[in-house]
Amino acid sequence: MQYILLAAGKGQRLGMNVTNKCFVTVCGKTLLDYNLELIPLELISEIIIVVGYNSNYIEQYVGENYKGIPVIYVHQEPLLGIAHAIKTAIPYIKEDFIFCLSDELHINPHVTAMRNFFLSSGADCVCGVVRDTIENIQKAYTIELDEKNNVSDLIEKPTKCFNNIKGTGICIMKQSMLPILNALKPNIIRGEFEMGNWIQLGIDYGLVCKVFNVSDINFNINETTDLLAAEKYLNMINSITKEDQL
Repeated sequence: MQYILLAAGKGQRLGMNVTNKCFVTVCGKTLLDYNLELIPLELISEIIIVVGYNSNYIEQYVGENYKGIPVIYVHQEPLLGIAHAIKTAIPYIKEDFIFCLSDELHINPHVTAMRNFFLSSGADCVCGVVRDTIENIQKAYTIELDEKNNVSDLIEKPTKCFNNIKGTGICIMKQSMLPILNALKPNIIRGEFEMGNWIQLGIDYGLVCKVFNVSDINFNINETTDLLAAEKYLNMINSITKEDQL
């Protein structure tokens, strides 16, 4: 399985002096390092990093391999959304793949269990989800499930939510999801090719999408308030762990 890490963002809304969004630190560790460590190495054959803004800094930081796993870089230009980033990487995708966003932080991730579920489910796509507030879901995507627990509807940045299930930026897919990208249209308002619209189009074409609880909690680091919330949560967890060890 290949691991695709999407790291082309600028991070201008954070207002921080970093070369790339993925170099923002949370409790002393960069988002890039969190996400490189996210996937157990025994699960992946190759890492594909989609880069864009100031790509040379990421390439120098990670290098040509990560702990023995080959790394290749794909340049996304212009930056037209998540689905566009994956489409840019299609020439290098040779097997089932897992992708994630480099500006997300997952606490206590269950990636191995998610991979095992993907393999046993027969689904074309498995979306990593968490339970979250309506406010946070409206910044991500909402998911409705049918009687077979397949995804029936998926709406990105919704005004109304189906439930308390929040879609995250971690997905595992078969290559059957890739031809759908050729028919995907850009979002009318933002002009970007969005992940949610891509997955929904796959469902409309008859592909099977399921969900899996990928972590205890998920933070998408877009603004300073997101960063502060993530650090507050991590500090709380670390404090509880230290108390348990005493």
